[in-house]
Amino acid sequence: MSSPSPAPSPALLRVLFVDDEKNVLDGLRRSMHGMRAEWSMAFASSGAEALAMMQQAPADVVVTDMRMPGMNGLDLLIEVKRLYPQAVRLVLSGYADATSVMQVAGLAHQYLSKPCDGAVLKAALARTFALRKLLQDKTLLHRIGRAESLPSLPSVYQKIVSCLQGPDPELADIARIISSDVVMTAMVLKLANSAFFGAKQAFRTADRAVSFLGVDTIAGLVLAHSIFNEFAVAEKAGLSLEQLWNHSLQTATGARALARFEKWGSERAEEAFLAGVVHDLGKLVLASRPAAADDGTRLPGDPVTAPWNENHAEVGAYLLGLWGFSDDVVGAIAYHHAPSRSGAGKFDLAGLLHVADRLAHHSGPGRDALTEADLETGYLDSIGLRGRLVEWQAVWAKAGA
Repeated sequence: MSSPSPAPSPALLRVLFVDDEKNVLDGLRRSMHGMRAEWSMAFASSGAEALAMMQQAPADVVVTDMRMPGMNGLDLLIEVKRLYPQAVRLVLSGYADATSVMQVAGLAHQYLSKPCDGAVLKAALARTFALRKLLQDKTLLHRIGRAESLPSLPSVYQKIVSCLQGPDPELADIARIISSDVVMTAMVLKLANSAFFGAKQAFRTADRAVSFLGVDTIAGLVLAHSIFNEFAVAEKAGLSLEQLWNHSLQTATGARALARFEKWGSERAEEAFLAGVVHDLGKLVLASRPAAADDGTRLPGDPVTAPWNENHAEVGAYLLGLWGFSDDVVGAIAYHHAPSRSGAGKFDLAGLLHVADRLAHHSGPGRDALTEADLETGYLDSIGLRGRLVEWQAVWAKAGA
């Protein structure tokens, strides 16, 4: 059993590595040794020991193997989520099969495969801590960590179930249905881009992710393990899932059209579409009440009606970042209300998403046309694009967004 670790400095973020193989823990100590000035690190040889160490000094990030004697990685993450919801949960394993990965998909924020290059692990942890700087509100971290499956539109869920239970489900049909829902799109992309499946390139569209994963994996994800929650809990908080999706799709379609107009290339145009699809994902997190505490009382920061508009950009970016979405998409989500905060000094994805989001909010009968005053104050001047809005509005109208 590992010896107790000294109490961490409050200035350092704490990482807890859990693996039953001594040589793996020793390897992690060596590869992470150079980060000791930035991170406080502890090492546990079992799930039970990890929980005992967490009780003494809760970790900011837990990195665990899946297959361990006694308490396995899945059981450990269940307890970590229940007891320490603010902790980021990472899996580092080489033994889990596809079924195990799907079981842990709703618990782990990222899945890294063994053998994992030390630089890759360091990068994943560094990115996690960078995201913590983006979202430091402990109440929001608690809410994100305790949130159960995010809600999908009931009608969409029923469509995917019917399609998968049919005699010969077609990938194109599955992709089309999944693409019609914010949460399903995000979760399928998260899974397809995880290290476990060994994708050679990042997927940015649901159809490509579905084709890569295949019918059996999608069926297991949706049906067997109920990653997608068919109950529209957000509706009870007053957030219309249908309206949210319509706005997200309109923003995504317009963002892709604007990206093509700016000659960003097909790959970046699809990235703009993806950012539009998931840009308001944080609203679902904030509108979905986390699980009740054991004594039946509400958790801290769990009001009767979730304030889903406040901080939703940072919340969505934080969650998508943990899921492994690209830095460009994460930054765009985080700053889509204030693109100047991205620090780009040019018309980047955050700025494009900002414009598309505002155009979507001002589209439709009875709504005033978007003006520069409706954008972030001084934004177009700051990037030297005063007067471009008229062209973008023409592109938007032509795209039918």
